[in-house]
Amino acid sequence: MNVSRRACVAVLAWMLTLPVRAGAWGEGAFDNDAAQDFLAECARSTDATVVAQAIDMALTASFVDADDGAAAVAAAELIASALGSNGAAPKTRVAPCLSATPPEQLRALAPRAAQAMVRVTEPASSELAQQWAEEKPNRWTASVQRLAARLRNSLLCAKQRAPADSR
Repeated sequence: MNVSRRACVAVLAWMLTLPVRAGAWGEGAFDNDAAQDFLAECARSTDATVVAQAIDMALTASFVDADDGAAAVAAAELIASALGSNGAAPKTRVAPCLSATPPEQLRALAPRAAQAMVRVTEPASSELAQQWAEEKPNRWTASVQRLAARLRNSLLCAKQRAPADSR
């Protein structure tokens, strides 16, 4: 084998050892790379700050870029899961960044998360919404709107369960 052929084979062999990261793009709250990055950050955190920051970014940015929107959707899903989708105990394990968060703090995050989902689904204010508008069929928008409804519903259920003297 000549030198140039050996060099090409060596480079190809080296390239095969590099980690490959395929881009994820799905309609679920955690079905994209930015959401996975957010979950990794949440796993390294011990408080709800990372979740609140993701929600706040979507609420305060003049235009929500796709990665920030995906992080906000993932954060909202974590909040909804921690609260329980119907106000009952959560069915899934609570994410590390929310595990020590008191229920009242989670409930305080829920309306902001629901508002952030409105912004994230509006093409005028969200790059992610613009990208999904190009997909046919676009089930993502309905999925995020259901998430916002779950957040609002969890608050209504919590209020209904609260004793009258604690309201």
